[in-house]
Formats: sequence, C-alpha cells, structure tokens
Amino acid sequence: MKVSIIEPKAPFYNFYSAFIKHLPLMGPIYIGTILKNDGHDVTIYNENIKAIDYAKIKDSDVLAISIMTSTAPRGYEIAKHFRELNPKGRIIIGGVHATFLPEEASQYADHVVKGEAEVVVSDLVSNGGEKIIQGTPVENLDDLPFPDFSLIEGLKKRVPITPISTSRGCPYECTFCSVSPMFGKRYRFRSSEGVIEELSKFRHKHFSFYAEVFFYDDNFAANRKRTKELLSQMIEHRITPKWMAQVRADIWKDEELVQMMAEANCDCLAIGFESLNPETLKRYNKKQTPEDVRRCIEVLHKYGIKVHGMFISEGYSDVYSRLGLNSLQLSILIPLPGSKLYNTVKNAAHFVVERFPADWQLFDAAHVVHLPDAMSPLEMQRQTIQAMKEFYSRYNVTKLLLRGRIVDFVIRHMGHSLIGRWETQNRDFLTKLGEVRLFVTPSTHTLPPSSSRLSA
Repeated sequence: MKVSIIEPKAPFYNFYSAFIKHLPLMGPIYIGTILKNDGHDVTIYNENIKAIDYAKIKDSDVLAISIMTSTAPRGYEIAKHFRELNPKGRIIIGGVHATFLPEEASQYADHVVKGEAEVVVSDLVSNGGEKIIQGTPVENLDDLPFPDFSLIEGLKKRVPITPISTSRGCPYECTFCSVSPMFGKRYRFRSSEGVIEELSKFRHKHFSFYAEVFFYDDNFAANRKRTKELLSQMIEHRITPKWMAQVRADIWKDEELVQMMAEANCDCLAIGFESLNPETLKRYNKKQTPEDVRRCIEVLHKYGIKVHGMFISEGYSDVYSRLGLNSLQLSILIPLPGSKLYNTVKNAAHFVVERFPADWQLFDAAHVVHLPDAMSPLEMQRQTIQAMKEFYSRYNVTKLLLRGRIVDFVIRHMGHSLIGRWETQNRDFLTKLGEVRLFVTPSTHTLPPSSSRLSA
C-alpha cells in the first residue's frame, strides 16, 4: 500500500518556529519506519520542513495525520482536502490531541488512534478496524525500530538536530501537562546499549555551533542510575556529540550526574522551572521550590552547561534577565486537552475562545485563551510580550556580543527579531483580545457574556 504520513504545521509564526522545523515529532517517524518494514510504500510529509504537494499524496491508499492541539485545525483541513481528492483513500488521525478528543477527530477520519499507535498501526493499515481504536503502550521500547529519517520528504541529508527518544512516561502529573495521561505515570526506558547503537549510526561533527542531538525524553534524568549508566557508556565509547535534553530543576542535587553530563558533552539543558512563586509551584503540582531554580542554574553553569529556562507567564517580570539564563521560553498558561487544567477551565466556562475546532490553533502557548488570574486577557498578553522584550532586548543582546558569548548572542538576536514578527502577525488577535475585559480573582469568578468572547 501507498501510505502518506503528515505532521501539520501550526498557522502562527512565533518565537519557537525557527527551532521547531529542526525538531520533527518522533511518532510519525516511528510509525513510518514500522510500516516501511512491513513492506508498504511510505513517505512522511512534515510541513515545518516542506509544503505538502497534494499531487504526490492524492493517490495514497492510507493518509495518516499526527496532530497536537495547535495543529489540529490544519490537520483536519488536510484530511478534508484529501477526502475530496481521493474518496476511496482511508484517513487515520492520531497524536496527543486526537487521544483526548477522539470524537472530534473522528469527524475527519476513518479511524482515530488514542494513545501510542506503534503496536496497533500495522494491523490497522492492512486490515482496517473500528472508528476509534485504543492504542497499546509499548512495554519494551527496545522493540521499536531505529527511526528512519530518510522517509521525510524534502530532508536533504539528515535533520540538523538529531532527535532520540530513550524513555516514555512521567509520574509527576503537573496540572497543566498532558504527558502522564498520554504515556502513563510509569517510566519505561530503552536499554543503554540500544541508545548507544542508535547514536553510533549518526556522523557527528563534535564542533557544531548548536547541539547535534536532542534527547526527546520528558525527563532525561528521571532515573538517575540509568542516566549515569547511559552517560558512562557514551563517554567510554567516545560517542559524545553536543547534545541537549529536558530535565527537572532538582537535578542540581546530584552534582555527580551533572559532572558526567558535562563530560559527555552536554551543551544545554531545557528545564521547566515554570515559576519563582512558591504558591504557584504548589498550584501547578511541580514538587519543587524557587531555591531549586536558582541552585540548578548555578550548578549547571559551574560545569559549563547552558540553561534554557522554561517559565509560565504570570505577567511582566524582569527577573528572567537576572537569573543568568542562556535563553528563555516564556509561555502563556494553556489548558491543553488531557490536562487537569483543561477540565478546570472547561467546567468553569473560563475560555475566551469558543469556535472549536478552529480556535485550537491558538493553543500554542503564545496566545491567551482563557481568563487569567487577577488581570485581563489582553493585559496578560501584553505583559508577557513585554517580559520577553526585556530578556531579548537590544541592550542584553549587545552585552552578550561584547562578552564574546557568540552562541547566546545569536539566539537572543533571533529572539528579538521574532518577537516583532509575532506582534505584526497577531495585530487582529490583540485587538479582539481587548474586547474581553473581565478576569478571575480568588473571590470572584465573573464570566464574560458570549458576545465578549474572542473568536479567531
């Protein structure tokens, strides 16, 4: 069979767009590799890399689309267009958004897969199945094939930053996150030998300007004993390209692990700090303290590891410029389907957008989509932009250049430019957001009338 797999592109250009195109989702690549190994003719189309040529996909026997919440409207649009071109072709939709809103996704597909699809996809493609199918967790991640990136249309040689997944699952259950509901609370790990074998298949430069490998794990250091074993093998086998990963702030408590990361050529760690407010951290169920944030940055810098700090905006603050971060990801709090926050906001009717599924495109952590605490939606949006402008200001950019921190200079210069582009693209959104004037406080939960809600 001819199978086309698509990762849709989000419609809005934001600060992270310049990096997203280097970081394809792993799900479509695993699925594509499995189906290729089954003997199917498989091509993956990633809209962040190259625009879709419908002439190439219209005769597909199966079109599979992987959607996140912000890319769901685009995914549905692609599905409808394919249906018009090829009424006999089957459409499968999966991904995190489809997992939690399968009935919505089923309006555009013959089959919707909830959860992990790798175990069920071969039978589904070959034999069909129910409208909504529950996926099966991959118990032994070593059973997965090494992802075949050559299946991605338009990829010249290899992805500039090689994504590698070594684990799934997370037990922490932060209120705004859908990882635990998607992959489960139990950690599952690949063997260190399997990861080393996959790493050895890539030609690494060892002098790359940016990291060459990104470990996609939601918490690369979830099991410190296992992480140390992997790092030890990387060092022993001299497979140490520049790499980055996501970890929790409490990694600073194991300085031996941090030292091993540095020895294994860790370039940068992305860390969900979220907030410096202890009450906010409790509300998010982060199980960390503001002291963890500060100590983490201090210890990582001691070993020459850059820190990409990820925070959830609480309005304007200049504290980010004083923390010593190398780069900042300041996100709007988004109630993603599957998260506890989504249910809370939905039950309270606190969304300021209501035209679904079209308005899912705004759920990209760059747009205010529900009533914030203690300020209007427009004020939250403006103060977040102001905080980003402060961190990525020309003054801060110039300081980095004068200090010879070239990589940080390039990243912040890019950030400064992209913030302006986002504001230009979202002028209409900001105007409409100004019509929603009410906000939530601990003592009042007044709702805006339907006429004052925002519709993208």
